[in-house]
Amino acid sequence: MSDKSNNIPSVLKKDKEIDNLHLFLNLVKSNWILILIVFIISAVFTGLYVFRAKDIYKSSTSLLIQKPQGSLLTSNMIPGFSDYASDRSISNEIEILKSQTIRSLTATALIDSFKNSDSKTDFYYLINRNKKVNSEHILQDELTELLGGIVSISQKRGLDIISIDVDSPSRTEARLIANVYAAAYLNYNLEFSRKGVKNVGDYLFEIKNKKLNDLNNSEAALQDFQQRGGIVFLDDQAKSIVEQIATLEAQKNASEVELITSRRTYDALKSELEKLDPQLITYVESQISQSYVEEIQKTIANVEAERDMELTIPKDPKLIEKVKNEYDAKITALKKSLDEKVELLKTGIYAGTPEERKEITAELLRSGISIQSSNARFNSLRNLLGKYEGEFSKLPSQSIELAKLERNRRADEKLYLLLEEKYQESVINEKSQLGNVSIIDKASLPIKPFKPNRMLIMAGGCTLGLLLGFGIAFLRNFLDRTIKSPEDIESKGISMLAWIPSIENLKTKGSSLDEFFVANNPKSKESEAFKALRTRIQFSKLDGKPLQTILITSSVPSEGKTTVAVNLAGSFALSDKKVLLIDCDLRKPRVHSLFETNRFPGLSDYLFGKVNFEEILNKTKLPLMEFITSGTIPPNPSELLSSQQFKNLLDMLREKYDYVILDSPPFISVTDSEILSRIVDGEVLVALANKTPIDVFLKSFQRLYSIDPHNFLGVVLNNFNYNNVYGYYYNYYYYYNQENKNKTATNQN
Repeated sequence: MSDKSNNIPSVLKKDKEIDNLHLFLNLVKSNWILILIVFIISAVFTGLYVFRAKDIYKSSTSLLIQKPQGSLLTSNMIPGFSDYASDRSISNEIEILKSQTIRSLTATALIDSFKNSDSKTDFYYLINRNKKVNSEHILQDELTELLGGIVSISQKRGLDIISIDVDSPSRTEARLIANVYAAAYLNYNLEFSRKGVKNVGDYLFEIKNKKLNDLNNSEAALQDFQQRGGIVFLDDQAKSIVEQIATLEAQKNASEVELITSRRTYDALKSELEKLDPQLITYVESQISQSYVEEIQKTIANVEAERDMELTIPKDPKLIEKVKNEYDAKITALKKSLDEKVELLKTGIYAGTPEERKEITAELLRSGISIQSSNARFNSLRNLLGKYEGEFSKLPSQSIELAKLERNRRADEKLYLLLEEKYQESVINEKSQLGNVSIIDKASLPIKPFKPNRMLIMAGGCTLGLLLGFGIAFLRNFLDRTIKSPEDIESKGISMLAWIPSIENLKTKGSSLDEFFVANNPKSKESEAFKALRTRIQFSKLDGKPLQTILITSSVPSEGKTTVAVNLAGSFALSDKKVLLIDCDLRKPRVHSLFETNRFPGLSDYLFGKVNFEEILNKTKLPLMEFITSGTIPPNPSELLSSQQFKNLLDMLREKYDYVILDSPPFISVTDSEILSRIVDGEVLVALANKTPIDVFLKSFQRLYSIDPHNFLGVVLNNFNYNNVYGYYYNYYYYYNQENKNKTATNQN
């Protein structure tokens, strides 16, 4: 016996799990039409979308992003100049690829391809937009905007490779756009990497042509002087001085050009870095202006100038070589010292600089040092030139004018030749700029569409339809504030007498008598439910007071209280109890229609003294059950039910009958039920499953319970579909346990 008792908790736990399953199944069963409609709508719309959706093809181009390598030549053609395109991170390249600039360049190229193409049907997007716009400019703007939606840029994980993916309903167009997009970016990257060199080259070209014009003028002036009969030749001393001054002047002017180009490079780098980190520029400039760096550069410039001038003085070749080596050794030592100082500066700057900005910061530092170097050399040459100007002024007066003209010609010639050499180097350097992007794989013609995945979309749409249907059903159930199951009542601490199964299937056309199913179908589950209700009522009041008069009421109309009252009375009659049913609903009576008889004479007629008691009694098919109809509708039902005559009638009926069942009006609507509850032995409150609002029910219960807690017998849940909520097993389980409770109560009694 104890083993069985120990198994009860696990059985109950299993039953609870089954209950939850049946609650879900009940939700589906009660809302299956709604769920089906939502599912069908979702499936239809998904099917229409799948049917009408165009096949989309994807074509891809792969780009390799490398660190900029500069030109094929070194960048020493002008001190301080370097590739200032710098090291841009992959993220920066992706943003550039997504920019409107690249999209606009691509759009222009696509429009040109469209114009020159023989098969224009391959251009899906261009054709559709060409129908809408008349202006090529508007078409380009539209196409530029469109490319932002159909072109996707992504980095291949862990690699310096960027993929350009293009989606289009046209396979040919997808491939074309991918290749044109890559080509547009490649050209942009190349132009960007050549930008600095091109700026320098343009400046050199401009200044070279200007100096060529100066050379022509100086040669013309010299020739004119000689033709006018002046001195044609200079002596050796004058030639030497003129040669040295011309060399110095040419070098000074060249240094000035280098200084200007270095400043242009520096300004370009500074402008680029200022967009990224303005504070970093201030720090770099403070490091460049360190006095010890500037002093070393001045020393180098002075030594170089001295070397150059020393080498212009005629000497023995061996002596010239010796002098040159001595100066070069000294300059090399100074430059090594300068490099060490600059390296220290670079290390200090790198310490607090983000990785992606180190390259451009180093270029800015190098360019700044180059400006100092060019400026120091320019000043040194200018000072040295001043010394030779003194020597020049000591020449014989008759030779000075010719010397000046010759000096100008030679200076212009040397400078022009130097600029021409630098310009040619800049042209080669520009052409050798390769950028940092290369195409790995060109886009190929896609074989099959990559979307839409019709099966997946259809499955997803149907699944979404089901989920949406369930969601709406759950929401509807959540918002439904009606009583759905006995647990809704018991969870409030209210006594549950019984639930009555749904009886809609027992009704026949045009017959109200069929609602009296305890008499018509005593073996049905509904009849069994009323037998259980009868038993529980008999043992529900254990305070020793007799229970003869029972009030049946409800919260609101149409909850089936009359059906409950009639069948409860019949159930008592079937247990050999003499029962009387009274229709006390003097406002909307229904007992007479259920038994298909006249409403009067009835209760009101008797209370008004118009008829005697025997005249209002009506027989039923059950020998021990009789009923009284409501009679004539009175103007004041509440006063009539609270009259002494009615109380006297109840006292008389208690002596004649074992049970008197009173069918009363709804409790919330009028005060009739409240009046009756004060003079009966017990009350039963009827609720209709899925119809009675829980808040209205609770108000009725609270008012009824507050009158006399001992008289409240419990609640009957009417029209409850237990199969939907609990399943068939619950019918046995519920009644089995309730019968055990009743037996226990009987034994205790």
